[in-house]
Amino acid sequence: MGHAPLGDELRLRHVERTDHPRVLSVIDEWWGGRSMSTRLSHVFFVHFRPTSFLFECGDELLAFLLGFVSQTTPSEAYVHFIGVHPDYRQLGLARRLYERFFTIVSLKGCDTVRSHTSPQNRLSIAFHTGMRFDIDPGDDAIDGVPVSRDFSGPGEHRVRFVKHLRFAMPELRQSDAADPTVAENTTISDRLTAEAALMTTGNGPGAAFL
Repeated sequence: MGHAPLGDELRLRHVERTDHPRVLSVIDEWWGGRSMSTRLSHVFFVHFRPTSFLFECGDELLAFLLGFVSQTTPSEAYVHFIGVHPDYRQLGLARRLYERFFTIVSLKGCDTVRSHTSPQNRLSIAFHTGMRFDIDPGDDAIDGVPVSRDFSGPGEHRVRFVKHLRFAMPELRQSDAADPTVAENTTISDRLTAEAALMTTGNGPGAAFL
């Protein structure tokens, strides 16, 4: 299937409540036909907007990341979902979403990011280790990959990732990073330029991947 070329219309912004059905309509296809839509709660599009983002080009959804700061351990953040349109993979969109997430949660005082995937999702495992995530030792191994048995329910074993960020700035909790409108109506070039400056001048969490 063809797609529009990426250009100035490519935008990074926070998710909106109205994006939930939009993501639901594509998530199973993006995951190769697996039934994922039942795992995608509208909660992320309402209550976790400041730490959840998407890329779009015109009216087309290209990628999204849904994450949050832990209420139990405020120094930790969690990425629950990250997905990229099959026609737009290998363009660095997932990496840029993660870099945006690292920057925002660092400004909220987090120094650790966690995520997980299924042992069968080799692309996700390769991507996360390429982003310098470590794999939790877990309590078992499948095909040589450490897993945590029954992590998502009986028989639902998961590979658990952890990444320690290079800096956290809790004094900026009330900064613009907490404003859910910050990234809206901002072109991707403006936003990435600003983030690159932050991460490279301050040894930020995404500096190794720019």
